[in-house]
Amino acid sequence: MKKMFYPGLLLFVCVLSANAATDGWADMNGGTTGGAGGTVVTVDNTADLEYYAEAGTTPYIIQISGTIDIGIGVVEISANKTLIGIGENPTLVGTVGFKNRDGNIILENLNITNPCTSSSCDGISLKQDIYNVLITKCSFYDCGDGSLDISNNSDFITVSWCKFYYTYDNGHNFVSLVGSSDSQGDDAANLRVTYHHNWWTTLCKERMPRVRYGQVHVYNNYYSNLMAGGYCIGVGCGARIRVENNYFNAVPNPWKDYYSSTSYPAGHIGWNAGNVFYSCSQPTWAANEYATIFTPPYSYLLHEAADLPVMVQAYAGAGTPYPPHWLFGLYGDFDKNGQVTIDDLGTFVGYWLAEDDIDDADYDGSGIVDSIEFALFAQNWLQ
Repeated sequence: MKKMFYPGLLLFVCVLSANAATDGWADMNGGTTGGAGGTVVTVDNTADLEYYAEAGTTPYIIQISGTIDIGIGVVEISANKTLIGIGENPTLVGTVGFKNRDGNIILENLNITNPCTSSSCDGISLKQDIYNVLITKCSFYDCGDGSLDISNNSDFITVSWCKFYYTYDNGHNFVSLVGSSDSQGDDAANLRVTYHHNWWTTLCKERMPRVRYGQVHVYNNYYSNLMAGGYCIGVGCGARIRVENNYFNAVPNPWKDYYSSTSYPAGHIGWNAGNVFYSCSQPTWAANEYATIFTPPYSYLLHEAADLPVMVQAYAGAGTPYPPHWLFGLYGDFDKNGQVTIDDLGTFVGYWLAEDDIDDADYDGSGIVDSIEFALFAQNWLQ
């Protein structure tokens, strides 16, 4: 299967973005639609990106082309924006920031890096009451501080189908922090974050994620080729973490205690029986609070952990194909409403006998949508 982004699929991508936004905690609080319905613009430089990204509450779909060096604290995204990469290797270099107390923002199909050495060198910094943000199909690499940090009362965030990695040991290969301080107890009412179908890999060492307070749902993630001496999930003070159907591939420590040595409230973690621990051990230091840990208020589909090494490596990160619709339900249910109907027929006809841009419909991987797929479509009709 080809692993590249097709500019001609922009309409398809926008439809997929709308579906993806009904996903995890980002689906709560009214949902996350980004710049849907707004003007589509293409930018290839910092000045234009700043102009459109900071344009008040006006909705924009901002297509990122090429590499843009945004520095630290230069761009602060305001409400109702979608930033989506197009073409070959769309990349933001620097810290992606947000206007305080704004939300409804989507970031998609972007490479994000910030290879400096100060504590300001996050890839994405979500802080100060940022709400309803979907980050999907992005690749984070070589960020000097956190690749993706979420703190200071930010809320209703989903991180999905992203890849996190480093090309060298910068001494601080700490990936994703949720909650900035043990003393910030008011975060207990916020920091609702979903991480799913992400690939945490080469030279990642800690914080995948590391959580203080909040309610964090970690499901269907794949952990592989991590740096020695670290851990995957950090259970900090006041944390409530639900861990389901993840694949821990020879990791140093699936989860670690970060609360017992403090005077702040204990952290809590609960895990189901669907996690895979390959060449590593399930931790025994924490009580399993799965029966009493929070229950997500949204619907979600749990894939078998055994399927994640292939699935996540194929679809996580910028420039990879978008996950085909049948990963989430019936073949033919292109709009993901739970039934194959006349609304899906037009989409299927558009793929019939096509040979390009058909990843979402080519079920058997033959390179063409033909009678095999038609039989599946017919079998599922009106189910």
